[in-house]
Amino acid sequence: MLSQSHPEEDIIGFTGSSETGKAIMAAGSATVKRYVLELGGNNPVIICEDADIDAAVEYHAMWQYHNAGMHCSGAGKYYVHEKVYDEFLEKFLAKSKTYSCGDPADKNTFLGPVASREHRDRVEGYIKSGIDEGAKLLLGGHKPAPPFDKGFYVVPTVFAEVKQHMKIAREEIFGPVAVIMDKYSSDEEVVELANDTRYGLCAIVWTEDMRKGMRFTQELHAGAVFVNTQVQTPETTWGGFKESGIGIEGSLVGLEQFTQLKMVVLKYRK
Repeated sequence: MLSQSHPEEDIIGFTGSSETGKAIMAAGSATVKRYVLELGGNNPVIICEDADIDAAVEYHAMWQYHNAGMHCSGAGKYYVHEKVYDEFLEKFLAKSKTYSCGDPADKNTFLGPVASREHRDRVEGYIKSGIDEGAKLLLGGHKPAPPFDKGFYVVPTVFAEVKQHMKIAREEIFGPVAVIMDKYSSDEEVVELANDTRYGLCAIVWTEDMRKGMRFTQELHAGAVFVNTQVQTPETTWGGFKESGIGIEGSLVGLEQFTQLKMVVLKYRK
């Protein structure tokens, strides 16, 4: 958003990577610009031992591959409790196998190409890093079958037993690649793991215990925390913590970001 009459008061609104956001902030610092920046994310999904596994799989398997996985609010990594790890993995993998690349002009296609050749190569680079670092590849990780090997397609890919230090666990892939971390055993452990990131856009928790869910909303360092759902509307706020951004979009709070408060003092004289 740029002001023609008062360029010194310009507000820069941007959605994109954290790296680009930092460059924009550096460029705007000379004239002290204000910013509303929605930047990168590596959003944790926490599957508790009492979660509705079928509901969690039904939602996240679909969202993982919708729009070829290019969602700011998509799952960056899954933390699954040790008691339900095998069940979640089996069902998530089975659901993932129902998706395949298709012609975006076909109304029956669910998984189309990613945005560009450059982005396809970037996602493939992340997949290679996962393999090289020893993550367990359960699905995908290869070029799609003809004729989709000629386009910017990435097949549904699932990694399991991913370690916290691995590149695919630390960075935003932004593609149809599911990263399922090592199983966890306690709430305290998973909160610490989920917060161990430079990002903080959103987090999703699946539990039937609302007391636990509310506790997670307080302990997770993210601009939005969802429990057993993921709903975003124009009336809700959207903005990240840490390197996921500055400022708020959406709701009346978002509108206020693009205003400038001015104090006016008058002394009335007859």
